[in-house]
Amino acid sequence: MEIYVVRPGDTLYAIAERFGVSLAALINANQLVNPEDLIIGQAILIPLPQPEPLRYRIVSGNTLFQLAQTFNTTVAAIVQANQILDPDQIQVGMVLSIPGWSQTPYTVRAGDALYQIAAGYGTSINLIAKVNQITDPSRIFPGQTLLIPQPILGPIKTVIETMGYFRFTNLAGLTRSLAVIAPYITYGGLFQYPISATGEITVPPNTQQAVNILNNNNVQPLLVLTNWGPDGFESDLARTIMGDPAVKTHTIENALQLLDGYGFAGVNIDFENMYPEDRGLFTAFVKDLRDAIKPRNYLVSIAVPPKAADLPGSAWVGTFDYRALGELADFIFLMTYEWGWIGGPPMAIAPINQVRRTLDYAVTQIPRQKILQGIPFYGYNWQLPDTPENLAVPVNLVEVYSLAYRFQASINYDTIAQAPWFRYTDGSGADHEVWFEDLRSMDIKYDTAIAYNLRGVGWWSYINEPYGFPQNWLIMDEKFIINQN
Repeated sequence: MEIYVVRPGDTLYAIAERFGVSLAALINANQLVNPEDLIIGQAILIPLPQPEPLRYRIVSGNTLFQLAQTFNTTVAAIVQANQILDPDQIQVGMVLSIPGWSQTPYTVRAGDALYQIAAGYGTSINLIAKVNQITDPSRIFPGQTLLIPQPILGPIKTVIETMGYFRFTNLAGLTRSLAVIAPYITYGGLFQYPISATGEITVPPNTQQAVNILNNNNVQPLLVLTNWGPDGFESDLARTIMGDPAVKTHTIENALQLLDGYGFAGVNIDFENMYPEDRGLFTAFVKDLRDAIKPRNYLVSIAVPPKAADLPGSAWVGTFDYRALGELADFIFLMTYEWGWIGGPPMAIAPINQVRRTLDYAVTQIPRQKILQGIPFYGYNWQLPDTPENLAVPVNLVEVYSLAYRFQASINYDTIAQAPWFRYTDGSGADHEVWFEDLRSMDIKYDTAIAYNLRGVGWWSYINEPYGFPQNWLIMDEKFIINQN
């Protein structure tokens, strides 16, 4: 795959022609609803042509065993690739496809020698001679077309685990999304299960349906426990849940009942906006919950906010003792996003320089193989000027291009934050600034997870459909093998 950024005057047809791919392949890879609506600065995924498979013509004396040895493959692989019914009955003149190999045509020029051609393509004289049935390697002539055999070297993929947060609204959309993306997701956090001040847990009525959807798609469902109240994430509510022994015990008992009753794989603790001085209470709460559910083989995971130092007295982040929580949890979902947030000012939501600062600290406190790097599957649209009253509006990563096209905005790219953005003026004359994620920003985030040798990545989206954007999963497929055990 290759990423191309649209320039002035580009058409999709011209881009396809430039890269030697079909227009249909380009449209399909990018799921373009209106292929003519290109935007300057838009990132397009180029599906590079697949290599032509090596075709070998059987000559007298050939056996499948000999071919398998020559091309470092197996008889079974050749049989399967060519749907051969009887391996002992191959005929002279039969053309076989050799799995794991490609062929490149080469026209011999004056002065060429076979050893030079072989060296230029990183192959051997013997293989070129065998494929082209050349009995005397010294006798090749200008204008002759040779088929050069080469092994197909696929990209080296990293084995990771992943997690997506999903909502209880639009489960039909979740089903449609998972029909495509399920192979790329290990854990699915069902958001959310708020805990009350008495330790009761609010259970959405479609819980069993949601759990079944995930299980049926081989995605391990997680019970996302929160301190969510009428005013959002509530500090006093968290303190009551964690600090009152009776409430804590009742909370853990209720969580166990839900885990046992619905078929969850474990819990994800997403407590936010807690008092920094409740740091010890939170660590003790996680430990007590873990001690209760681990004997039953349930997973324990925790969502934690980003920070580049310990900062025990700071709001939002002070409560989280990375080192202690890293010891207790099976994995940590590190929320490396929301630098650009709904209250402004307009900026990249997950600037890569800040993400890396967070990871630089996190890996000194938490084992790398317990960290999932959180990635935002959304953008924000701020109305300008930035004031406390002008809260940003979330935008999804598919419709953001329609917004840019409607107002004829060109997409810019911040090379420090590694994030795309644009400005436009709406019909009422109000100015807007939009920051979001695209192919380029995702690519660098995934490379960061690989560079830091993390357990994997995860995503937060405020909707189930679209979940991210179509090209994202092609990038994932190229870079990763997803562990779904």
